[in-house]
Amino acid sequence: MFRELGLSIFCLPGGAAIPFFDCFSGLSNQTDFNPHEQGATHMADGYARVTGKPGVVLVTSGPGATNTVTGIMTAHDGFSAHHRLTGQTISTMLGKRRFSGIRHFRA
Repeated sequence: MFRELGLSIFCLPGGAAIPFFDCFSGLSNQTDFNPHEQGATHMADGYARVTGKPGVVLVTSGPGATNTVTGIMTAHDGFSAHHRLTGQTISTMLGKRRFSGIRHFRA
């Protein structure tokens, strides 16, 4: 789907998101690795505003997900098409303080 739509993915690799990266392995020219989740989120927002295509961010669970909040709110306030994909720890481990697991809620 990403290749057909010509979308770029802005990401920071991390343990819980590795299965996503396995799926996107053939999209190397459309994957932009960033040194920080917040930067990736702002880049996806800028991409969406300039191209008119949705900005896609891929980060790992826990702090990786929470580091995207400022960029998400900036995109939201600017009416920018923006999607965030986050890895997550196994659901049976949630609440047990294992591997940066946090509960995700839909807005």
